[in-house]
Amino acid sequence: MRLTHEIAGISKIVLILLLSISFIVGALFSYVCTMGLYAPSEFLMPDKPVMSIQSVEFSNQDTHFFDFTVLNPSYSISDVTITRVETRTPDENIVHVITSTVPSIPFVLQKGHSQTFRANWNWANYSDIKLPYTDTPIEIRVFLEDGRGEIFEIRRPLTRLTITEHKFDPSISVNHFNLTVENLASSETYVNITAFIIGGNLVQTDKVTPTLPYMLNPGDSPVQFQCLFNWTSFMGQSVTLGVDTEQGYIARLSPTLPGPVTLDIPTSQIVFNATISTQQFNMTVTNDASSSTPVDINRITVTVGQQTPVNITQTTPNMPLRLDTNTSQIIVCEGWDWSAYNGQTVKITVYTTQGFTVSRETQIP
Repeated sequence: MRLTHEIAGISKIVLILLLSISFIVGALFSYVCTMGLYAPSEFLMPDKPVMSIQSVEFSNQDTHFFDFTVLNPSYSISDVTITRVETRTPDENIVHVITSTVPSIPFVLQKGHSQTFRANWNWANYSDIKLPYTDTPIEIRVFLEDGRGEIFEIRRPLTRLTITEHKFDPSISVNHFNLTVENLASSETYVNITAFIIGGNLVQTDKVTPTLPYMLNPGDSPVQFQCLFNWTSFMGQSVTLGVDTEQGYIARLSPTLPGPVTLDIPTSQIVFNATISTQQFNMTVTNDASSSTPVDINRITVTVGQQTPVNITQTTPNMPLRLDTNTSQIIVCEGWDWSAYNGQTVKITVYTTQGFTVSRETQIP
């Protein structure tokens, strides 16, 4: 009787164990089946080489490169060859092929190894529609020799340099212009302004005030720079203005500059009359109706052949002489004896305080 009770007790324990084992096995089987349906890639070994982009890093103090790290995991079936690197700016859908990397590509990445590359490309550059590549998403794309690739999306550091004001005033001078530059308070880093550009022409560093390079911190008050540069050839045109920095950040603006000034000295109205005096001559200077500003005549020179120009210091009316638009002015130039130059060609040049000049050649009788 006692033995019967013990056997019955053991049978219950065995039954409980069998049921527990069955439950565990069934649960594992169900889990495996379920995961097999929804995530087969987690359990199946790849049948092709595998590559992934682990990280991308930008330096907000140097926009001329970025670093990215690529991994060929240990469960990959073989080494891989990286053949191409691209970037794409989703906001404009523009693809840029990176042509310079360190180490260079093509590059064989061994199974179970990772490699950090430096891509030489200015990620703060401007696109065709002049939007800066900062604080916007960018895709880093790395491709293998079989055409497969990986994409890593990241947002670049925000540094926004802007030209807040420009001043081109022909009534003052065409030999300089002013630009006001600001580094927005939301920017992540300071910049060192190193250059100003107008219409593709670099303004000489020693012709800029304040002195360059100039550090501009985020949120600093906008700074006005004066650039000594004759912009006469750009008058009436849309011209691209640029500010460059040591870090690689740039600002661009394309305003239309004030219209040109058209001055003339009609040859028919240059008069040398020996009957009156060989110590003087008369001329008429005109400022066309289309000119954008009045001018102030402040200097007149005469040049014969290769001789040194001679300044005319006595005129009637006296200089400086205001010449409004759509007006003409007869000027009597005195104090230069032209009797020794009969039959020779003389070049007369009129200068203005605004920086405009006009020249005319004529023959002395």
